[in-house]
Formats: sequence, structure tokens, C-alpha cells
Amino acid sequence: GMPSRKIRLKLYADENFPVSSATFLKSIGVSLVHAFDLKLINKGDKTHINKAKKLQRTIITIDRDFLYYSAITTRDSFGAIVISTGNATPDHINLICQKALHKISEDSIKGAFAKVTIEKITIVKNKTVTKKSY
Repeated sequence: GMPSRKIRLKLYADENFPVSSATFLKSIGVSLVHAFDLKLINKGDKTHINKAKKLQRTIITIDRDFLYYSAITTRDSFGAIVISTGNATPDHINLICQKALHKISEDSIKGAFAKVTIEKITIVKNKTVTKKSY
């Protein structure tokens, strides 16, 4: 498989993010808390945003709405990573995470959002767009 490069991000997965993908990420050493672990189910996105801030974690989700919330881009936010995939099966999500997450630093995602596809990462921070392809 791929050489394991350390993923240092501390993640908070909202309820849309597959539990099996959360389990996979934990299994490769990623620090991740899932909304399910905290019994935060059927809550609004705002609840997840506030919880992630409190925990000082970056949101990981497949919900594209997170690309539009101004609360993600405040200074005290640890940002959001939106896995954008036509194919939302856990295996495909896992593949994207494995390719992309070690390329996103805590610094670059703070107060920013990243849209991550199988081809590239697009980070938007302070209205500046940075693209990285693999």
C-alpha cells in the first residue's frame, strides 16, 4: 500500500461522514472524534461547528454546505475539510482521505475550508484560493 505519512490533523467528523471511514482513519493513526461518539445525531450543522471549535478540531464531512458557512472562516475555527466525491462509498472516501489528508497542515486549514476531490485539494482562506494536485 501507500507509505504511511503521518496525518497530524485533529478531526471532528459530522454525522454525514461514514462511521466506517471514521474507523478507517482512526486505524491509520488519525486523531478523530465522530459526532456519533458524542451522541450528536440529528443536530444542525451549527451544533457541529460549535462542538468542533470547542474541541479545537477540524471538521471533516461530505456535506457541501460546509463550504459556505462564515463560522468556518473565523479566527477561532479550525476549519473544515469537505470530501467532495461523486461516489460517496466509504472505500472511495477512504482513498481520497489517504491521498489528501497528509497534505493539509493544521496551519493551512485553520479558519479555512478545503474541498478535496480524488484529483486535487482546493483551500480557501481569507478569500485566497490555493490548489494542490497530487
